[in-house]
Parts: sequence; C-alpha cells; structure tokens
Amino acid sequence: MRSDLPSSTRSGRGLALRAAAISMGFVFLMGGWRRFYNMPAKHDIDSPASLANKLVEAAPGSPIEPAIHWVLNHPFAAEWSIYMMSTAEVVVGLGLIFGFLTRLSGLGSALLNLAMMLIFGWMGYECLDEWTMAALGFAISVGVMIQGTGLYSLDNLLNRDDFASLFPRSVSVGLTVLSVIFTVGFYSYYFGIFDFQKRTSANSYHISALEVPGEADQARLYVDAGPSAAAAYVTKITYQMSDGSQQVQQPEEIEVIKSHFEPWAHKSGSLVDGVMKLRLGSMVDIRLPEGAVSAEVNLIGNKNPVIGF
Repeated sequence: MRSDLPSSTRSGRGLALRAAAISMGFVFLMGGWRRFYNMPAKHDIDSPASLANKLVEAAPGSPIEPAIHWVLNHPFAAEWSIYMMSTAEVVVGLGLIFGFLTRLSGLGSALLNLAMMLIFGWMGYECLDEWTMAALGFAISVGVMIQGTGLYSLDNLLNRDDFASLFPRSVSVGLTVLSVIFTVGFYSYYFGIFDFQKRTSANSYHISALEVPGEADQARLYVDAGPSAAAAYVTKITYQMSDGSQQVQQPEEIEVIKSHFEPWAHKSGSLVDGVMKLRLGSMVDIRLPEGAVSAEVNLIGNKNPVIGF
C-alpha cells in the first residue's frame, strides 16, 4: 500500500477488506459449525443425511467426477474428507474473522473455494448459486492474501505479518490475474459465455448405461444430469431386442442387483408408489433381458432417455 495515501483512505480500505473477510469467514465457520453442532448426522458416514449424499449428487457435472466416485467407493476416505473439510472451514473461518495468520487463512479460503467450484460449481436450478459463491469467495481470498494483516486484525495487534515476503508485487499481480481467469474460466467451462448452455443439465434428468465389469447380462444405470431436489421416477423400461422385437418391463419386474453409494443415494432402485426411484448421481445395476441391445427409459415429467448396451 502506498505510504503517501491519506490515513482515512488506508483506514477505509482496511475496513472494506475486513468486512469482506469477516463475511467470508462467517460463511465458512457456520458451515463447519452446523455439522459439528447443529446437524451431527452430516458427519455420520452410515447415515443417509451424511454430507456424502451431496457428493453423490455433485459428481455427474464435476470435472473431478472420477475422484469423487473413488472417495464414495471408499467410505473411510469419504468420512475423513468430510471431517477434514468441516475442520478446515472452522479454522479458516476463525482466521478470517479475527485476522489471525491472515495470509495463510486467505490461502486456506482460496483452496476451499477451489474445491467448492470443482465439486459443486455446475449446480443450481435457476440461479448459479454454487458458481457465484465460489467465484466471489476466491476473489475475496485473493484480496486477503495480497493485503495481509490490515489495520483491524489480531495480526496487526500482535505486530506480525507472517508470509508477507511471499507476496511481492509480481505475485500479487499474478494472483489478481488468476482470480479473473478462475471466475471467467469456470463460467465458460460450466455454462458458456456467448452461447449459454449448461454443460450438465440441472433441469432435466438424463440416464446413461455403463458396463458392469465381468457381468455381460447387467447394465449400470447412471443418473448423470438433472435437479438434485427430487428424483427421476421410472414407470417402465422398453427394451429393443436383437431380433427387432420389443420387451417391456414394469418397475416391479426390473431386477435390481445393486444400488451403489448407499445409504447416500437414498435407496435408489427401490419402488415408491409403484415406480422406481433414481436420485441424481445414483448408480443402479440391473439385470438385462437376454438379447437386449438398447432401451427407452420412461420417466415421469421428463424426456425419456434412450440408452444402448
């Protein structure tokens, strides 16, 4: 900061940044606090309410989808990740609120917002909520890293500014450019700038058929797009057979072998009022009729996806 600026200007800038940092810190602190105190079931890996259910829903549109599925397939890793994230949110939140180890707290905040963008950035039914929060949060984090302690912080009271030497002007300019690239780049990736079209739909469900390793007579139905607030409901599956005929299976006739990611997939593949429920991000292995080459999956209130085997 230029030393020839009036003290009122320096003070005003310090207050402005502290306001942003405190707000960002409070968001993180309350996120962790809710799970540790208000809603402990979010940390219970054996509960359907576990935060892992959010990972199930977020995976389809995430650029790190394989990594999320790996975590979900290893419950210990999922539980560890959730606890670590909640702890990081509390620690980083307190650091931002009180201005303690300010630059390090800013770095932690940037990493949390990066994770949020990578995992949840595509989601949002009408508003781009997750992208907006992560983009603004990352920009605030960069500002905190560049500014450092500021006038109104514990670090300033203790007369310390750890890691200040790591943020010369060149690094500050680089972080500013990175913040712009982060915001514009992820918007372009998820939604498109000139031709707005979500990379992964959050409005209508889509189902893909994946191979089940070593099981030629099975297929894995994967709900890889759609809103997270409800579920896709299957009224029937019409199979196209290799001899040109068709075979129709009603929900009660569909043989479900396994629903993956339970209990976080909320019993996907089960019957609800005579139809089969499939939550966003769920994977359900079903038995195929002999000779089936493709199928049309009839969904309530949704375009019927056609899948090949």
